[in-house]
Amino acid sequence: MTDVGAPRTDLFWELAGCLARIPGLSRHLPLRRAADAFAERFGPLDVEHSGILREDLYAILRSCDAYPTGLRFYLDTLGSGRTGTLAWTAVEQMYLRLHPQRLLTPGEYDELNDLLSCRSPRVPVEPIALRFLPFLPPRGLGDPAHKDPVVLLLDALEDALLIPDEPHPLLCFVEAVAVRQSPCLERKLRAWGDRVASRIGCPPHLLRRIRAREAARAGRPFEPARLLVEIVARTATPDEYHVRGWLLAPGQGPDTLLADCRVTSRPALEEAVAGLHQVVVDRLGELSAGLQVEFLLPRVLLWLDVDQFMIGPSGSVSRPIGADHTVLVRSRDRFRNRHWWPALHRRLAWLEAHPDGAFDAPAVRCVEAGVTSEPSDVLRQLRNSDTPFCFVLMEPPPYDGDLAADPVYVLLEVGIPAIVALRRSGHHADALPALRTNLAGSLGTLPDRVRLLRGGAAADGGAGLVPLDLHRHITLVWDSLDGLEGADAVLGHPRTGGGRR
Repeated sequence: MTDVGAPRTDLFWELAGCLARIPGLSRHLPLRRAADAFAERFGPLDVEHSGILREDLYAILRSCDAYPTGLRFYLDTLGSGRTGTLAWTAVEQMYLRLHPQRLLTPGEYDELNDLLSCRSPRVPVEPIALRFLPFLPPRGLGDPAHKDPVVLLLDALEDALLIPDEPHPLLCFVEAVAVRQSPCLERKLRAWGDRVASRIGCPPHLLRRIRAREAARAGRPFEPARLLVEIVARTATPDEYHVRGWLLAPGQGPDTLLADCRVTSRPALEEAVAGLHQVVVDRLGELSAGLQVEFLLPRVLLWLDVDQFMIGPSGSVSRPIGADHTVLVRSRDRFRNRHWWPALHRRLAWLEAHPDGAFDAPAVRCVEAGVTSEPSDVLRQLRNSDTPFCFVLMEPPPYDGDLAADPVYVLLEVGIPAIVALRRSGHHADALPALRTNLAGSLGTLPDRVRLLRGGAAADGGAGLVPLDLHRHITLVWDSLDGLEGADAVLGHPRTGGGRR
């Protein structure tokens, strides 16, 4: 940080005055001892003595400052045995005006300058900096004629005013630049921000919040908020549903219970979910970019076409919620049966160890329409394996309430994280090749590809999916560690309302 007030010559004169007021320094012995120690370390002080203490101190201080760390050494030597007094505190305060403490260490400053020099030429930094500075420093004023404008910006940002409950403006600026760069440079800038934030005492939740905000401004969600909706019913065609909903915002715990109601028809259920969605997008504002919607469903409702529930945000054109957002079905039974979690964790560990695992064998197993395996056979084959990771059910078996006869319940028990089910009304003889074409790629990004599919975007950019109705008849059951933690955050605590367990 830099002092932009009095000229340095005046500051040296003020520092000399502070020293002259220190008791005992009016005698020449302490000054001679300090000068001898300085000469032994740096070299002799070539100054003319006038006999006037303040003028002599002024000349000595100017001479000491010509050496790196020279002034600091001279003051430390002169102040030996004199620190801890109000008079010496004034000396230290004046020294900080001459040599202010910088926010960044030299290494951090140089690293950031180097990273910013590699930025995309399509991303000028001055307009971004204007959001965090009341004015930009004038180029060349008081600085070398050709000083790098990035250096001027960094100097000004180090001195920017700190706003309560916000990260330092320099960290905000770095995040605003990072989100507009290539993935590689973005990671390096964020790694730099993590290290500096930790050193200067910026809480992690503030840094996460500014990252989410800047990513939303750039249309690239960093950590999307999550809407968790629990729907409970006794049968697949119930006469009553119980609906509860929570918001899990980036870097925060679950918000208060946003919905807790009973409805007695499918239209009323869709209306309740649409109303909950509107409450969430209104509350999040610009942070609603990339909102992920997760439905926690029991086995009896696992194939409920929740992705086709209609929404009309702020009175806009009605469309299925799955066309706007990544919609995941999470197994309520898997959450309730915690002794199933180790099997799920084992398969998730396989995916973590194989980040490029593709939507293909052996990670994916397809079950043709009309084929139903015995639950005991499924259990015997899968209970001790790490793969497959995903099952594709071309015709999901019906559920009649008998868990012991249900192979899907076994898939949940043995920890299959992903189940892609083509709901019966969308079955077509050519659906499997179309699924493979449009869902091919990394398993870790399968939810994103299903979202694009639901939005009507074919992998080849064509419209060949419409006759197959894949975009309207795909259920994705997706359980992951963050899903379990999100459900645990809201369901693992005492309930705030009624409803069936």
